[in-house]
Amino acid sequence: MSITSLWIGWILVRGSTTSPELTEAPEKRTRHVTARRLVVTETLPVDWEQPVEIVAWHNRPQFPLSLHAGEEYLLIINNLQLDPGKSETIRLALMAEATRTTPAGCYFQNSAPLPQMLSHTHQTSGNPAHQHRETLTLKSDIQESLNSPASERSFFLFVTDGDLSDKKQYTRVTGKLIQHSPRVAIYLDEQQQTTELATGLTDEIIHLLEEQVLDQLAQQCGTLTDVDQDGRFIILLSPWLGKLQGGKTSINGFVRPSDFRENVAAPFSNHCDMLYLNSALKPGQELFDLLSHEVTHAVVSSIRTTQERTRGRMLADEEDWLNEGIAHIMEPGYTNRDYRISEFYRKPESYPLIVPDYYRARLWRNHGCRGAVNLFLSWCNDLDPGRRFAYHFTHHPLTGVEKIENLTGIPFPELFRQWSVSLARQSLQHQFPVESFTTNETDIHCGRFLLAGPGLHTWNLSSENLYSLKIASSASAFVHLKSDSTLKQQALIKVRGFPGVQLTLIRLPQNRPRLDFNAEWQPATGQTPATDKFVEIRLRIQHPEQVPVEKIGVEYCGGYLSRSDRQPRHFETASLPSELSDPPLPQIEIAQRGIFSEQRGNVTEFQLRLPRAQLKRAARGDSLLLKAVLRTQTGQQLVLQRELKLPLQPGQRLAGAETSPRQSETTRN
Repeated sequence: MSITSLWIGWILVRGSTTSPELTEAPEKRTRHVTARRLVVTETLPVDWEQPVEIVAWHNRPQFPLSLHAGEEYLLIINNLQLDPGKSETIRLALMAEATRTTPAGCYFQNSAPLPQMLSHTHQTSGNPAHQHRETLTLKSDIQESLNSPASERSFFLFVTDGDLSDKKQYTRVTGKLIQHSPRVAIYLDEQQQTTELATGLTDEIIHLLEEQVLDQLAQQCGTLTDVDQDGRFIILLSPWLGKLQGGKTSINGFVRPSDFRENVAAPFSNHCDMLYLNSALKPGQELFDLLSHEVTHAVVSSIRTTQERTRGRMLADEEDWLNEGIAHIMEPGYTNRDYRISEFYRKPESYPLIVPDYYRARLWRNHGCRGAVNLFLSWCNDLDPGRRFAYHFTHHPLTGVEKIENLTGIPFPELFRQWSVSLARQSLQHQFPVESFTTNETDIHCGRFLLAGPGLHTWNLSSENLYSLKIASSASAFVHLKSDSTLKQQALIKVRGFPGVQLTLIRLPQNRPRLDFNAEWQPATGQTPATDKFVEIRLRIQHPEQVPVEKIGVEYCGGYLSRSDRQPRHFETASLPSELSDPPLPQIEIAQRGIFSEQRGNVTEFQLRLPRAQLKRAARGDSLLLKAVLRTQTGQQLVLQRELKLPLQPGQRLAGAETSPRQSETTRN
C-alpha cells in the first residue's frame, strides 16, 4: 500500500496532471469523462453476434428489443462519472405493447474490435529519447555498498487519527540496525527485541530483495533512487503498523512518497528511500507479494521525484487507484489480491475504479476498489504486445485518466466500455455451457478463492415492468434481461439515465442448458442440545445430467473484510458424506443429500452446517457467498453463485430465479 495521503505536500500537487508540454491552467475538475462525438443519427444494421453499443445523445433513450423464441440479453450499464463518493440510479421501464421498432434518442452500432482501436504504441512523454529507453539494461540506482550502515536511525511516523498536516500527530521512532546486505539495511523499532520477530524473517527479507525483487522491478518498472546516498534501501520493522490511526488500523507495510522528496520538511518526510513493515510479519509467499507490491510504490515515487528534478517542477503524485493497481500487477502471487478480486466480482457496481485519493474518498483499504483496479491494469497490460506496459506506466509524467488514455491511445470511454465487455464475457463464460464462450477459458481459481466473474442482476421482463439499480461512479453493472413466451416478440425499453451513462447489449446464446442454484437457511438438525449453536443451509442445484456438480465453495465477504476473516473453503463433492455428523463438529460441515431426476434435468441437494460462533466472527462482513462448480462433457468448468445476507436468522429464505445461474433474494448474482 502507498500512503500517498500521509504526507503534507499532497495539497500542492494533487490537482495537476497536465503534460509537461502543456501550459498548466487552473480549472474545475471534470465530473465525468465524455464519450465520442455522435456522427450517426439513425441505427444501421448491426451484428448481434457481437456486442452492440446503445449510443445515446441524451439520458432518456428508448430502444426496441427482439424477444423471438425467448431471446435473452446482457445489458452492461457503465457510469462514467468521476466522483468516487457519488452513485447514480438508472431506471428502466418495459413497454410491452409499444409499436416502435426503431430507437429514439439513440442508435445501435457494433463496438470496434480492440486491436483496431490501438492507434499507436505506448509513449512515455513527448521527448523521442524516452521512447527507446526500454532497450537499455536497467539496474537499480542503489549500488552495492561496502560501508557499514549507521547502527541507529530516527524515523517519523504518522500514527494517530488526527490532522495529517499537524506535526504533533507524528511520533519519532528510533530504529536499531539488526541486519544488512550490500543493498539493504533492516532497522528494528527499539521498543522490540529481535527475539520477538518470526524466525527467519530478516533473512527472508534480505534474500527476496537481493535475489529477486530489486532486480526484477528494475528490469520491469525502472530504477529505485538512493535518496540519502547511503547505498542501501532502508527497511523499518515496527509494531506501530499494527496500531495506526490511534489503534484502529493494522497494515502489513507501506511506502510514503514524501520520504523520496528532499524539499519536504520533517516530520512529513524522512528524506530516504525506505519501506515500513509490520514487525509481526512471517516468511512465506505473502511476504514475497508484499515486498514486490511495496517496492513498486518506492520505484514509482523514485521515478516521479527524479522527473521533478530534471523538469524543474513538481509533478502530481500518482493517483491512488493507479499507484495501487500497478503495484498489484507486479506481485508474483495472489495472496494480496485473490480476495480483492473475489470481492469486486461479487458486487462490481458498488466499487468505483477511479479513486484519486482513497483516504479522502473514505475508500482506504476497500478491497472491492482494489480488485477493480488490479483487473483493469492487468487487462491494459495484456493489450501491450511488447509487454512493456509497466515500464511505460512508471515513466509517464501524467497521472489519472489522461495517463491511461495516453498510454493506450484509446479514449477512456471506449477503453472502459471494452473492459466492461471483457468482464461480461468472463461471467458468461463461467455460466453458460456453450461453445461461443469457451474460446479463451479463464481459470476459475485465484489463490485461495474461486472466481465466478462479475455478479449479474436479473430483470425478468415477463413479470416486472420496472427495474432500477444504483451504480457507483466509474463502475459497471451487468443486468440479465430474460422473458418467457407470454411476452410479445418485440418490446421497447425506456431508459431514465444520468450524465455519463453508457449502455452496451450482448445477446445471449439460445437453447442453452438451464442452470439454477437455490439456497435457504434452516434450523440445525440433530438430536443433541448442541445443535442450537449451529445453523444450516440447504443448497439445491438444478443442472443437466451430463453437467455434474464437482465442488462447493463457501466464503464470507464484504468490502472491508480481511483475507483471513473470509475463511474460504472448498469441498469436493466426490468425497462428501451423505449425512452431517451427529453430534455436530465445531467447524463447517457439508453433506451431499442426493441427486434427484426431474423433468428439466437433475437436482443435486447439499446440506451445509455453520457454527454460530463463526457467523459472529464474520459479522463485520456483508454476506455469505456460496459457489458451485460444475463440469461439462467438454471439460468446461461453470461457476454458479449465491449470496446470503448477514446477519441472518435461521429459517430466512433465499429464493433463486428460475433460469439465472447466479441470483440471490434481491435478484442479484
